[in-house]
Amino acid sequence: MGYKYIGKSYIRPDAIGKVTGKAIFLDDIRIPGMLHATILRPEYAHAKILKIETGEAEACPGVVKVVTGASCHYHYGDNIRDLVPMAVDKVRYIGEPVAAVIADTPKHAKAALEKIHVTYQPLPVYIDARQAMSQDAVLIHENLGDYWHLPTLDPVPGTNIANRYHLKKGRGGEGFGEADVIVEGEFDYPFGSCAALEPHGAIVWFKEDKTIEVWSSSICPFIIRDDLALSYGVPAADVRVHIPDIGGCFGYKSDITVEQTIAWIASFVPGSPVKWVATRQEDFTSTLIAHGIRTHMKIGAKKDGRLVAIQSTIYHSTGAYADTGVNISIAATHNSTGPYEFPHCEMTGYTVYTNTPAVGAYRGYGHQEAQLATERMMDMLARKLGMDKFELRAMNYLGEGKINALGERMYKYNGDIQTCAREVQADVFGKELPKEDEQFFYGRGFAAVMKSPKGAPFSTKSCFMKMNTDGSVNINMGGAEVGQGLRTIIRQVAAEALMIPPEKIRVYNELDTQFSPYEWQTIGSMFTMQGGRAIIRTADKLIKVLKETAAQALKTDVDYLEYDGQFIYLRSDPAMRIAVGDLARGYITGDGITIGDYAQAAADARLPRYANPDKNGQGSTGVTYTFGAQAVELRIEKKSGKIFVDRFSSMFDVGQVVNPLQIRGSVLGGVTMAIGAALHEELLFDDEGHILNPQLFKYHIPTIKDAPEQKIEFLETPDMIGPFGARGIGEHSVIGAAPAILNAIHDATGIDFYAIPITPEKMKQALEGMKEVAA
Repeated sequence: MGYKYIGKSYIRPDAIGKVTGKAIFLDDIRIPGMLHATILRPEYAHAKILKIETGEAEACPGVVKVVTGASCHYHYGDNIRDLVPMAVDKVRYIGEPVAAVIADTPKHAKAALEKIHVTYQPLPVYIDARQAMSQDAVLIHENLGDYWHLPTLDPVPGTNIANRYHLKKGRGGEGFGEADVIVEGEFDYPFGSCAALEPHGAIVWFKEDKTIEVWSSSICPFIIRDDLALSYGVPAADVRVHIPDIGGCFGYKSDITVEQTIAWIASFVPGSPVKWVATRQEDFTSTLIAHGIRTHMKIGAKKDGRLVAIQSTIYHSTGAYADTGVNISIAATHNSTGPYEFPHCEMTGYTVYTNTPAVGAYRGYGHQEAQLATERMMDMLARKLGMDKFELRAMNYLGEGKINALGERMYKYNGDIQTCAREVQADVFGKELPKEDEQFFYGRGFAAVMKSPKGAPFSTKSCFMKMNTDGSVNINMGGAEVGQGLRTIIRQVAAEALMIPPEKIRVYNELDTQFSPYEWQTIGSMFTMQGGRAIIRTADKLIKVLKETAAQALKTDVDYLEYDGQFIYLRSDPAMRIAVGDLARGYITGDGITIGDYAQAAADARLPRYANPDKNGQGSTGVTYTFGAQAVELRIEKKSGKIFVDRFSSMFDVGQVVNPLQIRGSVLGGVTMAIGAALHEELLFDDEGHILNPQLFKYHIPTIKDAPEQKIEFLETPDMIGPFGARGIGEHSVIGAAPAILNAIHDATGIDFYAIPITPEKMKQALEGMKEVAA
């Protein structure tokens, strides 16, 4: 089916403001009477607080108030209420808020902070989940059994296990009795950071009229609103949250992060707005970090390559608080099959408290971490079977009629991974690989990709439209623009649904809970699917309003009328028509009487039948999937161990490309980001829980110099849920890079790696070890 506006490239409506520097970000906001906060962090990652002395700080110039957590008696969290806005009695990670100074200027606040003196009693520190799970481990949360949590969660009181998730399909682990060949291994996806260009920040204002107003660099204004309303005992309607332009997210600005802490601080100076913006170091140490997932996996197969059983155990070092990490653990667990069908599955995920900053969302949300193991194991299984790795995969891919680990049946409209894999294979493996020479080893690697959304059953995206008298349309939604091009998608989907040019549609540029339609949060690569469906529903309602008004004016029934974007007309006599602009405010008759309703409408959309898992850990908790394939060509310099990614190929079945230029940019950036994770990025901790590289000059994120040549293609098998057949793609490009690169390293050298990043030092050490074995 051909579309007029879908499938074409349009420039982003917010592009001009950003390139001219006129977009308004959080740190640009100034409010009369605004005060500034700085926050004291502990010198220990795990310790009891014995005494906090604030007198010296309180006497410093410009200081209005010094705040501690001593009087704080509430916890918060949407999944498990284990969070506190400021440390009470003990600290659990190196970046935790211990005290704060509120002053008239940032300089005065920073100077006074150094005058606060804290006495600690150090406690044992655990960086890795297995350390924290040991029988003699000190409890990080002694009151775990008292915390409210969602009924679907299974915390283990008396341990550091914040949640235990188990999934069983078929005979579970007993299914390995049917296997002829078994492979097993353990893989580590280390700690990292989203490291967005703009750090976290917030402004909170407890007003004299008992309302609370907030500005935040977050993507979840309604979660912030509801959490603060609950914590401070006010109606949600009395909390107003603004989200200005956001300078990147990649995951860690979802969920509530710094807002509760800044609200706690601001609550001590009612009447004055209080601003805090993280330093780059604080953005690493004191917001949300990523990953920390260790996957132990066992796969069994028949001699002919047919997969029989999988057993995976996810050990998630989720940090000092589990509220933002628990669903990542669950997603990693039930998606650890990757894009393959296994008749028997035994999968367990442990969300474990550790003494690091809390782990939160990162682009991919548990998929790339677990599927690092899956795709490495598929190559290993192929070698053990003496079988072609592509043939092995092809006979086991999920597809029409297959059943995934959650018990969901796949249909044709879920996508065609077979074609994606064949195209990528032909592109990268369809030519001769260069021979090893004096300088380099050469290798190629492949990975198949699958991602589900992992949201919440009640998650919805809403849309409000109003038509103007010139036929143009204003649209408000609750989705946050973080660089993904969401506003462009809104214009194009609405233009197609309303049959008007995108240029006649004006999209919102700020979120405000007072005026924006409800959205849970902008996550899971779901805005195009859910938000697009909401746009179509709203457009249909808007057209219905126009037709109902026109029916009165034309003295006919609604079902005889048609809409073409410019006119409502009589199907049997198209000359009998009224311009839509003349219907926008109701129709004004010749004698000045106005009939009909104002042309405005609202609607929302959820995923159909999205549910919580059942007692087996299964259920309709995926609903929609995007499949794809990725492959890499690389060189390894023998002298230095440096890995050069020369070329990267990706193909995804996205259902329908909405904006070709934009979707290619998304995949290109995601691949580059994932190459950084595979080869460079790791947030390093010492044994005492200190972060050793909380700065961009020490934490190596990829630059344009690291970006390889890329071939990016898309398949379009229309989806049944998304607008005009489109499905999610925002996160998927980060999933396959790491396993493809590790598979390529083995192809080049015969060396198997089980953890990333593969830095030049690690690669050179492994090459030297290979020489020693050969000698």
